[in-house]
Amino acid sequence: MSRIIDISMVTDGDPTLEGKGVIFEPHSLGAEWNQENYDIDPNHWPTPGAAFAVEHIDMNSHTGTHMDAPWHFGPVMADGSKPKTIEEWPIERCMGDGVVIDISDAEDGAEVSLEEIQQKLKDMNYTIKPGDIVLTMTGNDKYWGKPEYTTRGGGPSREALKWILEQGVTVVGTDAWSYDRPYAAWAADYHKHGKDPKYLWPCHLLGLEIEYAHIEKLANLDQLPPHGFKVIALPIKIAGGTAGFVRAVAIVDEV
Repeated sequence: MSRIIDISMVTDGDPTLEGKGVIFEPHSLGAEWNQENYDIDPNHWPTPGAAFAVEHIDMNSHTGTHMDAPWHFGPVMADGSKPKTIEEWPIERCMGDGVVIDISDAEDGAEVSLEEIQQKLKDMNYTIKPGDIVLTMTGNDKYWGKPEYTTRGGGPSREALKWILEQGVTVVGTDAWSYDRPYAAWAADYHKHGKDPKYLWPCHLLGLEIEYAHIEKLANLDQLPPHGFKVIALPIKIAGGTAGFVRAVAIVDEV
């Protein structure tokens, strides 16, 4: 038997990003449209005066659970090539064995070091292999809608992510607003070190050196075992997109 766990959040706008969110047009407007365009009596529908309903989506592509493509990180890869947009990202990389690394004990804004990541994997008795989808759990999904959603918790260091990618991983994910630790934390390091560019957006910019994609704003990672499950996270193919909305699920085999 297998159990499917939804690890996506509901997509309904994000106050930190531009866009009005989901704009609902009620069934009554559907009846009016049919009357105006096809002279259909609004009262002939099963529910009089109510035909179809639709909604318009006015959102940044990074709203809700989504996958960032390398094109989001910058316009040129380190080797001079053009980074992949979301519709170019290979679909086979969006499915794989999953592993959850619990970093919810990290202090706000803290970098989780390579040594800490490796120790957590050792404690889990797990070795990362090529094709794995590595998810870091901050617990931030429980704070969605609250001010601290974007500011609490830590994130993997650039060194830690580089090591993960060197194991043959091409997709990682987090239940936080960003795969990098909170924006204010790494920005503070940038200013603290005399505006040294090496402190800019560490994990994202690594994607211009080592090609990878990451999933942000996941949910319910606490419902998963540390490993022994599969992840399917297929992004919408937005033409030329820096990101695509994702309905991510985990499939857990149960005896």
